[in-house]
Amino acid sequence: MNFIRLIIWKEFAHIRADPLMSRLIVLPVLAQLFIVGYALTMEVKHTPLVVVDRSATPQSRSLIASLSSNDLFVYRGTAASEEQARALLDRGAAKLALIIPAHFARDIERLNDGAHVQLLIDGQDANSASVAAGFASAIISQWTFARLGRQLSGQGIDVATLIPVSVTGTVLFNPLLKSSWYMIPALVVILVTIITGLLTGFSIIKEKEQGTFEQLMVTPIKPVHLVLGKIIPFAIIGFLEIVVFLAIATLWFGIPFRGNVLTLFLFASIYMITSLGIGIFTSTVARTMQQVLFMTWFIMIFFILLSGFFLPVENMPHWVQTITLINPVRYFMFVVREIFLKGSGLADLWRQAAAMLMIGVAVFGLSLAMFHRKAQ
Repeated sequence: MNFIRLIIWKEFAHIRADPLMSRLIVLPVLAQLFIVGYALTMEVKHTPLVVVDRSATPQSRSLIASLSSNDLFVYRGTAASEEQARALLDRGAAKLALIIPAHFARDIERLNDGAHVQLLIDGQDANSASVAAGFASAIISQWTFARLGRQLSGQGIDVATLIPVSVTGTVLFNPLLKSSWYMIPALVVILVTIITGLLTGFSIIKEKEQGTFEQLMVTPIKPVHLVLGKIIPFAIIGFLEIVVFLAIATLWFGIPFRGNVLTLFLFASIYMITSLGIGIFTSTVARTMQQVLFMTWFIMIFFILLSGFFLPVENMPHWVQTITLINPVRYFMFVVREIFLKGSGLADLWRQAAAMLMIGVAVFGLSLAMFHRKAQ
């Protein structure tokens, strides 16, 4: 234990004396939280909208006003023809074009037939296009329903009596439907991986580059002592980063933390077994810090893409979902979101804990065995 304590003390001294290491510990937290927290959003707002109004009646102008007054759209005015509207879509000046037919006012008075309008949608970004089109359709349906209600009330009929089923939706856990509430908690996974994985690899490979690794190996210090002495400081820093992250996420971004901090620390400890193992692995295989950086990000890019950070795992093909079962980032990201927004505990998340523990033991054990063999 005395050997491990001395190496830990030595590692903290190196961190304080190395400006680059200090910046890597502080800057990624602030940069990712504020830049990604504000820029990375799944919300679709301010979609440019153009209208071809062939009817030019009070009814069509009322429909246009309903769309243009909504903050979801930026009204770009009317186009003279469908061809002009398509040209605006081609240039990117508009993302949606609403085509109102010439007989719109006459047809809308016919309750049996009704009127038809057309939406031209820029489908380059499939997600944004479908969401924006859904918003437009919902606003048009709401406008139609309100107009129908006024028509029928004039005849003494309550429109609610004509609807066999009504739906009342209640949004749980994220009532304002803010994408930041979903995305920002997941950033802690990336931050913990950078601190514990990348910086651990940097610390060990730095000993090799400076020639002090061989000197340590000829002392009574065993490889396991060196590994533990190297990873414990970054595990401690990782927990401090989580505390800073929680403070910024809750106080600055206003994201509620409904779970237990100790539960989050427990799952972070389990996840760090894997991330620290990755740091040991990269430092064993690589020869320079640049190689450690490349290998870590090469591994992380696949972990992040297959973790559900951007797209839900359930939306991936079944064979890809099978691959994600060995991805520790998937489990920790799911756990962090569940603890943050739902307040879930170990009783709800023990399966994820077991999966992370098995992956962590395998990765850390393999990395430690490789390091021990290289150190001989």
